[in-house]
Amino acid sequence: MLLEREVLEGVEIIVITFWQSLNSIRGFAGDDVEEAVVADEAASLLTRFDRHVRHYELIVKDEV
Repeated sequence: MLLEREVLEGVEIIVITFWQSLNSIRGFAGDDVEEAVVADEAASLLTRFDRHVRHYELIVKDEV
C-alpha cells in the first residue's frame, strides 16, 4: 500500500507491506530486517527516505 500527503517540503509517501513472517522478510531484506531496501531507481526519485523500517504485528483485521 502507498499512502501520500502533501507537506511543505513536497510529498510524503508511506509504504505499507504485509508479510507472512519475519523469516519471509529476511529472505527479501537479509539478516538486518530493519534496514530499508530501496531500489536504486526509486531512491533516485526521492529527495530523502528513511534508512530503517519498523515492523508491527497485525492483531485485528476489520473485514467490512
